[in-house]
Amino acid sequence: MKKFLLTVLCALFCLCGMAQSEKVYTEPLVVTINGESTEPQDASVTVVDNGNGTINFVLNNFVLNLGGEEMGVGNIELNDLEVKESVFGMKYFNYDDLLTIVEGNKEGVDTWMGPMLGEIPLVLAGKMNENNLYVTIDIDMQATLGQIIYVKLGANDLIKEEIYTESLVVTINEESTEPQNTDVTVVDNGNGTIKFVLNNFILTMGENETGVGNIVLDSLSVTKGEDSLNHFSYNGTLAITEGDKEGIDTWLGPMLGDIPLVLVGKMDREKLYVTIDIDMQATLGQIIYVKLGTDDFNTLKKGDVNGDGDVTIADGVAVLNAMAGQEVPGKADVNDDGDITIADFVAVLNLMAGQ
Repeated sequence: MKKFLLTVLCALFCLCGMAQSEKVYTEPLVVTINGESTEPQDASVTVVDNGNGTINFVLNNFVLNLGGEEMGVGNIELNDLEVKESVFGMKYFNYDDLLTIVEGNKEGVDTWMGPMLGEIPLVLAGKMNENNLYVTIDIDMQATLGQIIYVKLGANDLIKEEIYTESLVVTINEESTEPQNTDVTVVDNGNGTIKFVLNNFILTMGENETGVGNIVLDSLSVTKGEDSLNHFSYNGTLAITEGDKEGIDTWLGPMLGDIPLVLVGKMDREKLYVTIDIDMQATLGQIIYVKLGTDDFNTLKKGDVNGDGDVTIADGVAVLNAMAGQEVPGKADVNDDGDITIADFVAVLNLMAGQ
């Protein structure tokens, strides 16, 4: 009984906290004015999660450090920015409108330039994960101050990619190769699409290797299926490009020109399964079928961490158990951010509430 009450109290606590939560990121900030850049300086940004798919972005006490001299700019506060979550859990947000920078309160700074400027045109593009934030801010003050101001906040642009190593089998006119481990890179473009990269595709027949080349497909739309997997496909023509693996002097793919290619794939953070059909019957008299990986995903319902077929408070408890290092039947990283934290407990509660 005590354990049940503790669980309920924990759930109620998390539900109360779902309305709004915040995280403070500390990242290096560099300001470039008409092509001249400041030295990096640490700046703290507060991101408030409003619990409704929007955030508040707060950069307080924005100060320019120019050769040891500090020039106060002010506070940049943007509310209710819509957040879009991408394939691998990265969160994206942007702003393109007028903004009034308000006065800061940092000790030692008496004058704040921002409020004097009135409304300024500001274009912000940001992305973040659990640990890092990357933001660029463009302020075009050419008409009034003769300046183009560019702010970069963050050490890198958080390009998100996953490298999957899966077994690859090629079947040509119903004769199959032995499985060989192959690396595939999937790049999250951040706009609901991915880039699929299979470099140095090689046919191994016994001891003989035949170089095919690189299969690169960009801007493939991704949809989340009822199985909680990310699904993508391609049906069109493609020119296979030359690979660069040592020992392979001839690459067959580029010689074929545009080929008809049908690709169907699905993935989660741990594994990838792709089939590729290449109908070369008209030119080579061959039907080529490529299978990458195996279709044996854990397809439990999203949030069904304990594997009982339903999403209940018991799954929240299973998340807490996973945080403590226990094995669970389902996927405890419910929010797909790469870590198992209390945020996954909250994600279970959201799924229970139909969100």
